[in-house]
Amino acid sequence: MQTQYGKLVVLAGTNVGESYDLPGPETIIGRDPTVDIAIPLGSISRRHTRIGFDGQRYFVEDLASSNGTFLNGQRISGRVALNPGDRIDLGQSVSFTFSVPMAATAVSPQAGLGAAATQMEMSATMMQEVRQPGPPPAEPPRLSVTVAGQPAQTYPLTGPVLALGRADDNDIVVRAPIVSRYHARLVKVGAGYELQPLPQASNPVIIGGQPLSGAHLLRDGEQLQIGQPGSPSTVLLTYHAPAGAPAGAGAEATIRAATPEATHRAPVYTQKIDNVLDDVGTMPVPAGTGVGAGMSAPAGGGMHTMMESDFLQSAAALGPPQLDVVIAGATPQTYTLGKARMTIGRAQDNDIVIPSPIVSRHHAYLERVGTSYQLVPLAEASNPVMFAGRPLTSAHRLQHKDLLRIGGQDPGSMVTLNYRSPTEAREVEAAPAIDFSQKNLLTFGRDANNDIVLTAPTVSGFHAQIERVGQRYRVRDLRSSNGTFVNGERIEGEVWLKPNDNVRMGSFRFVMGQDQLAQYDDSGGLRVETIGVNKWVRKDLNILQNISLVFQPREFIVVVGQSGGGKTTLVDAIAGYRPATHGQVRVNNIDVYRSFDAIRNDIGYVPQKDIIHTELTIFQALDYAAQLRMPPDTTKAERHQRVQEVMEDLDLAHRKDTQISRLSGGQQKRVSIGVELLTSPGLFFLDEPTSGLDPGTETALMQLMRRLADQGRTIVLITHATKNVMLADKVVFLARGGHLAWFGPPDEALAYFDQYRTDRERRAREMEFDEIYAILENESLGKAADWGERFKEHPAYQQYVAEPLAHRDLAAQPENVVAAPQPKRKRQVSSLRQLKILSARNLRILTRDRFSLLLMLAAAPIVSMLDVILSLALGRNLFDVREGSIQNVMITLFLLSVYGVMVGGLAQMREIVKEQDIYKRERLVNLRLFPYILSKVWVAALLALYQSFVYVFVHYLVFNMPGSWLEFGLIYITLTLATMSGMMLGLFASAVAPNSNSAPLIVVLLVLPQIVLAGALVPLPGFVTGVTSTRWAYQGFMAITGAGSDVAADACWTLSEEEQKALTTEQKVTNCRCLGPNVLRECNFPGVAASYSSVVDQPPPSPPDMEEPQRPPNPPPEPARPEFPPQPVRPADEADTIAQAEYFDALEKWQAEVEEIQSAFDEELESWRAEVAIIQAQADAYPDQLNAYIEAQRNYQEQLALYEASRAAAILPAEETIRTIYPGFSWTFTNKEDPAAYWGVIGRAWAALGLVNLILFVAIVILQKRKDVTK
Repeated sequence: MQTQYGKLVVLAGTNVGESYDLPGPETIIGRDPTVDIAIPLGSISRRHTRIGFDGQRYFVEDLASSNGTFLNGQRISGRVALNPGDRIDLGQSVSFTFSVPMAATAVSPQAGLGAAATQMEMSATMMQEVRQPGPPPAEPPRLSVTVAGQPAQTYPLTGPVLALGRADDNDIVVRAPIVSRYHARLVKVGAGYELQPLPQASNPVIIGGQPLSGAHLLRDGEQLQIGQPGSPSTVLLTYHAPAGAPAGAGAEATIRAATPEATHRAPVYTQKIDNVLDDVGTMPVPAGTGVGAGMSAPAGGGMHTMMESDFLQSAAALGPPQLDVVIAGATPQTYTLGKARMTIGRAQDNDIVIPSPIVSRHHAYLERVGTSYQLVPLAEASNPVMFAGRPLTSAHRLQHKDLLRIGGQDPGSMVTLNYRSPTEAREVEAAPAIDFSQKNLLTFGRDANNDIVLTAPTVSGFHAQIERVGQRYRVRDLRSSNGTFVNGERIEGEVWLKPNDNVRMGSFRFVMGQDQLAQYDDSGGLRVETIGVNKWVRKDLNILQNISLVFQPREFIVVVGQSGGGKTTLVDAIAGYRPATHGQVRVNNIDVYRSFDAIRNDIGYVPQKDIIHTELTIFQALDYAAQLRMPPDTTKAERHQRVQEVMEDLDLAHRKDTQISRLSGGQQKRVSIGVELLTSPGLFFLDEPTSGLDPGTETALMQLMRRLADQGRTIVLITHATKNVMLADKVVFLARGGHLAWFGPPDEALAYFDQYRTDRERRAREMEFDEIYAILENESLGKAADWGERFKEHPAYQQYVAEPLAHRDLAAQPENVVAAPQPKRKRQVSSLRQLKILSARNLRILTRDRFSLLLMLAAAPIVSMLDVILSLALGRNLFDVREGSIQNVMITLFLLSVYGVMVGGLAQMREIVKEQDIYKRERLVNLRLFPYILSKVWVAALLALYQSFVYVFVHYLVFNMPGSWLEFGLIYITLTLATMSGMMLGLFASAVAPNSNSAPLIVVLLVLPQIVLAGALVPLPGFVTGVTSTRWAYQGFMAITGAGSDVAADACWTLSEEEQKALTTEQKVTNCRCLGPNVLRECNFPGVAASYSSVVDQPPPSPPDMEEPQRPPNPPPEPARPEFPPQPVRPADEADTIAQAEYFDALEKWQAEVEEIQSAFDEELESWRAEVAIIQAQADAYPDQLNAYIEAQRNYQEQLALYEASRAAAILPAEETIRTIYPGFSWTFTNKEDPAAYWGVIGRAWAALGLVNLILFVAIVILQKRKDVTK
């Protein structure tokens, strides 16, 4: 029964083998029971996919499903053309194959040999039809080619394979710059043609708005284009089927004999031959069995179907395809392919017999399609056929150099199939060329609007431009993220090109010719040449002994060896991260040591420790890594698509929302590998990825490496485990001291070292890799240097080292490695953008680690509870002049600064060291130093703001703090700066610490000086305290709160103690604010008034209101008796009257004088007696007066002494309170009444804290910079 709109056959998932007929022109598939085809699986979206027919073509469309729709392994978005035989995957759950209505029954890929034989019988019948005479078609198919701005040209299609491109030797020559030299080929399929884009084509072929990723069967009237619509260089291709042929004529159409028509030039494929099958050496198929059962030979011997004729012409011109079969441990076998169908299996009746236990009796078959083959695995095969690391579940169209593998649980039994097609090799090996015949200026980039589209994640949207100026050419970098390189040197601006110059953009390389560019894509073909590598660590010690190696593209290399053999040293030297001291390493002929930047993004490196943040989910970790590594013009959709592809490659898509810490060790290692896969590196190094994994996980990881290598990467892996070494293409075995003991395939290594075992050992057990170690340790068989010399004499050295390096002079003395000076590397993203990405990642990590986040947020409230306890013990009024205490004020303010510094340091002590392996790897790629550190500092600052607010708020809550909201804000700012310095100390310790375990001790060693040397506990010189953050925060707190402000404002405290004591009370009262009575009256100093007494404010006692009695004077001496004048002498001659008269006159006068004297004396005596009486009276009263006075004075003095003592008892302790603190801590006192002094102290404190933070930031930068790997 035929279906009108097509059929879907289930290949994988539920109900394998069941088919669904498409009920109409549009069919919806999903989980919802109302859709056309309902699939009740949780991984399927409710409306997942639409399949339809628009009248001209079939299409498939993803309906914004969660897990995506995949067409032939590629995730699609929007509507994409659907061809018969295409595979459709709905996420990772269900797979279908699509078929359309046809005249004859089609063969399902799972139908087996019987169905295949049936179809071959039908083919035989069709061959008989071909022999019947019939009219030739009116005309062959035609292809119209329209280059923008030019008239269309039509080419008849007659050859079996037609080449399309810009080069003159193509069958269809298209002169347009966006067309590669060899862009695509048209392969005859039945009466129609299939268009196959070539891998080296610079710009994709677009149909329906989507680029073609594989072969596409052309339909009548179908239009394809190269370039974007509207672009001046767009090329349109229109296919016209032959007259009378059905639309879409192709493989399903009836095969007719065709009369050859001349094409626009003689194609190289139409050479006449008789029977090329006579020369094809394949194994015959026994009669009655296999694919050819029941098929009769065509009559006439030389008659063939049209498809056979196409194949035979191509084979005769260039040779038939071949299949190399390599069984691990056996000699490779080459099979030439010539039959239409050829079976593969273990049984002898197969065309290609593979005698391996992991190959089924009938495992697969090869079916000719045009000039090539497709491989169809059979359902009964026990082990899958792997291509690009994925099992094939349907037919796979083979292309030149396709590598397929059949593998089981035992790595040593792997089978490798290598397909080689000379026809395709002609096109693949020719480098596509770009000329400037149509345009003088060509742009290159990832964006589809470029003239040359370079689809690689490391290429910017508009990467560079090359311009022809007269006969010269110049290249200009368009500010690309990863740079444009000319001959290995990164360019800035524009550079003129010379013939043979190499221009590199991402993984694409262009070689300048005389008038055109040859284009090469190195993404899947990196060849590594290691030439004479030595590593001298000192003058007398070389740890790599003149090692030469060659790693071919897509090889899986395992590096093993003895301890001290230099495995990591060798890999690091090859990777260019720690260059050797002598020798060369070249990747695709680029000197790694001189032009490392040119290939930096082509190298992936996974260190032994995981390079992921385990707090994130798989998707988050890869997405943040993609943001950092991919160009900034990468859209979110492109980035997420790439992340999804990587997760699918690693079999992690189903766990994308799982936190990495919850994954197994092997899965975590896969995520680390995924980080490196984001930019599609062609060269991949892994250091001990299997370390610590269980055997099963180790095997799975090694099989993953095998798969990644098969996808087109060169994998180099260090390991100690040798169980799975057989999965590798080659193994490097290093003997102790850095001697190369072996390099070559692992099975040959076993044979090489087996010759050094005894016969008894060979009979006892098979040779295994573990025994190589014992052989090398056996000194009787030679020293390490001897093993190195032996290997150089072995044929393997000639085959795998000497011959591939024949163009190099291996005998020459290894040259010293002198790295060319590299220009300053322009990183992939701007500093601001990187800061944004890193900050977002840090915040996401912080929020994902809920316990750490809660602990970090709870730390400040918990620590603040110490203030609550102190307030209960010390009281709330610490600043009060009576209830407070300056010592308590000082200690609580100092503790406030200690809280911020200590908790801040402890909170950040692991922020850098915990991710040092991630940091080192990201630095090697594109991480800028400043954004990385600033992303840590920014989050730390946010935390400092929060913690400081909690500390200050609680402190104000439990203590009565002086001031207003202004003081609150000033203290908050000061504490924030101090807390930030603590955070910076923690980051500094984290940068210093070699590992997370040592970080806490380093923080303790850094925080202790902040407590002891701050000058708050014991007086210390300023040059000692000045280096601590706590000192400046503490001084700022003291200034802002005003503790000691009045003391600082009192000039009396600038005097010496002796000078202060010399001051009188009156002087103190007049001139001093915090000395004398004023210390209790006016001085605002915490606790200074604790000794206050009211007597201080009382007046002194009044003195007695009486004068001291005066002692009476002594009585004057009694007046002396007067002395009388001498009496006149009687004259001797009494007769002398005259004498007598004179005598009597004199006697009378004497008598009068005597009386006068006597009278005066009597008066004087009387006066003396009166005076004496008075004095005597006074003398008698004086004792009583004196006693009364003395008593009054004594009372007064007693009152005065009590007054003075009471005042001193109040004042002296207050002065002593200040005097005790002032000498050692006066530097903390600031006069708030002096704005200049006050704001000066605060400004200096803030400046000092800012300087400390700046110094620590610079120190962190230096320390982190020193961790950078050499490059």
